[in-house]
Amino acid sequence: MAVSHASARRVPAHVPDALVRDIDINAFTSELDDPFLAGARLHDGPDIFWATMAANGHPGWVLTRYALVQEAYTDPGHFSSERSDLAILGVNWKLNPLFSPRAVRALDEPVKAVCSTLIDGFADRGSCEFVGEFAEKFPSYIFLDLMGLPHEMLPQFLAWERDQLRAPDPRDKLAAMRAVLDYLDRFVDEQRVNPRTELMKTIVTTRQFEGRPLTRDEIMGMVFLLYIGGLDTVYSTLSWIFRHLAADQALQERLRADPELVPWAVEEFLRAYPVASPHRKIWEDVEFHGVQMRKGEHVLMATFLAHRDPRAFDNPHQVDVDRHPRHMAFASGPHTCLGLHLAKRELRTVVEAFLARCRNIRMPQGERYEYHTGGTWGVDRLVLEWDSP
Repeated sequence: MAVSHASARRVPAHVPDALVRDIDINAFTSELDDPFLAGARLHDGPDIFWATMAANGHPGWVLTRYALVQEAYTDPGHFSSERSDLAILGVNWKLNPLFSPRAVRALDEPVKAVCSTLIDGFADRGSCEFVGEFAEKFPSYIFLDLMGLPHEMLPQFLAWERDQLRAPDPRDKLAAMRAVLDYLDRFVDEQRVNPRTELMKTIVTTRQFEGRPLTRDEIMGMVFLLYIGGLDTVYSTLSWIFRHLAADQALQERLRADPELVPWAVEEFLRAYPVASPHRKIWEDVEFHGVQMRKGEHVLMATFLAHRDPRAFDNPHQVDVDRHPRHMAFASGPHTCLGLHLAKRELRTVVEAFLARCRNIRMPQGERYEYHTGGTWGVDRLVLEWDSP
């Protein structure tokens, strides 16, 4: 592939010409009606290649195969998740017990209550714009409940979230992050004195490293991680799930008839529609499957390619709830997302609730959905209609 003069400046001298693709990954995956099918065209090229625009505005390496992404995830010594802009998050904290399956089960009723209340708002109408009326609000309300914050804060938190994740001007992203941090800064000070919820009480009183409590900065990072970590991921995944279900009446009926299949359906949806496109930085020079990578270079952990890899999955573009896949939707290795159990419980709750209350879920005749790619692949607009049970 010919490389333009401007793009050539984004290709280091040690990268062979045969491994260079002069493409913007976000633009490339947006060329078709389905970004997952658009991205899968990259399987026709090298298993590892250099994109002139790969991750978060940076040129870098792209890993296209399941086995390669999995191996890189389990090698943080070379493929580092450390990012200076998110240093406050403390992603290496050992807080998994707070989000173990047993701990998350205690959140069943609050999660179901939020889900039911939102569906009540439009169930009798027989239609909704799923993203704005449900998917975006659902995980945000759960965050507010976990923290003990009023639901009236939802519009403000959603505005901050949208700017942080999708504002075109980096200055707007930084301003939104600063506004959230300022708000949560005051919130954490208050919670250390008088925690509002059991989760906050656990965070501010738990004894972590060598029996000592978390520091204020560690608590701050944890709260911010809770705020940003699951909101975009959960709502984006829900939107892809319902975009699929709206076109698959047979699967809807099968899951209604046998709700025990819903957890496996969620796992398969997470394989077929991974929404996060995380990146790593090379911590020190390494030769990875014959490719020379240099310290500081960016690597796109392309789960949208890994999960649709025909070498790893038969008929990878088909959603098969009998597949029982091993996926990397929540990363893998030492940096597996600590919120994965809560996220899966939220997804299962929503699928079960909608299927129980809405029959023949579908997109109206002539309606089209809208989506975006980028750091998180999400649906921007999805109009659904259904029949009452």
